[in-house]
Amino acid sequence: MARNTDIATRAVVVFLKSPAGGKTTPEIAEIMGLSKRTINDIYARALARGFDPNKDLPLNLHDEHLRDAARSGRPSKQTNEKQQEVIAK
Repeated sequence: MARNTDIATRAVVVFLKSPAGGKTTPEIAEIMGLSKRTINDIYARALARGFDPNKDLPLNLHDEHLRDAARSGRPSKQTNEKQQEVIAK
């Protein structure tokens, strides 16, 4: 399983892999210390979320291109009132 990357790392990867950055996946892997698969996944997610490297010149990376996906999981059983009570202790 790939380690979680922060938004700044994802932004650098997307920039370097875009035509404006001009780097190949193996070059980015060497620079960033990430696997080639992770780099390709990050770039593919940015493209799927609306990043267009050919249209967005000068290069415009928006948060929605790089943001973490929502995580699935069981919803909290605590009410907001109970959460505030626990935090206040």
